Amino acid sequence: MTDRTEPGPLVRALIAHPVLAATTYPAPDPATPADPAALFTAWLLDALAAGVPDAQVMTLSTVDAEGRPDARVLVLRDIDPAAGAWHFWTEPDSPKARQLAAHPDAALTVYWPHPGRQVRLRGPVHPAPACTTPSPTLRCYALHAVTAEFWQASPDRDHLRLRFSRTATGWTSTNWTPTDIPG
Repeated sequence: MTDRTEPGPLVRALIAHPVLAATTYPAPDPATPADPAALFTAWLLDALAAGVPDAQVMTLSTVDAEGRPDARVLVLRDIDPAAGAWHFWTEPDSPKARQLAAHPDAALTVYWPHPGRQVRLRGPVHPAPACTTPSPTLRCYALHAVTAEFWQASPDRDHLRLRFSRTATGWTSTNWTPTDIPG
């Protein structure tokens, strides 16, 4: 027999707090670019134009020496569409730089609450010496996406996803499809 107790104040607050509270959600453009860098750039420019706070901020996920996930928030510095590369800066002796040297695969995640969009990128990360930084103590790194997923929220919770995969000849993608997982 399970002891049922009333939820505590945190659970009640989480349940009461609106999720995906944007007033409108843009429909996917039927002329979606065939390249994730172009679509990402369009979405980022939309977010910046809409005044989304910290629209250029993303989460970088790596693994530590024990193989445990590690994530931190950092700033996008550039995108190289030809290379499918997203650039960021860090100190060469930082924990993230050491983790990337040992395990160069990583993930970047961006979420713009308004207009309810998320982008997930995965791939190897390498130093990008041609990328300039404002300080000699910083180095530029680039995540070279091999997969990219674009997620568009929907008020009916039938969210849409568009997945890209890099091939030897370019990118392949799915059509916009409803998510298979609620929420």
